[in-house]
Amino acid sequence: MQLNPTLFWDVDYNKIHWDNNYQWVICRVLDRGTLEDWQQIKAYYGLEKIISATKATNYISKKSVYFLSAIYNIPLTDFKCYNLMQSQPEHWIYCA
Repeated sequence: MQLNPTLFWDVDYNKIHWDNNYQWVICRVLDRGTLEDWQQIKAYYGLEKIISATKATNYISKKSVYFLSAIYNIPLTDFKCYNLMQSQPEHWIYCA
């Protein structure tokens, strides 16, 4: 998989284990990647795995949650991070 290395500025890009760290990679691409990066993870992981990973994560931006919800007709309440945002709104003020 060839993603934009600047997405992973905080780690050694060449040492990323794409299969073991799939949830982190998916969330990073959704939050900060380009359309090309999105197409790469869709081809590599498949839509089902992407949706499953994002539903289970605590840390994904509002824009990513709303994107997946709108494009794939998934109720917002299916996302764990959305439910956390609702229960602690003061913590999520910084999210756009």
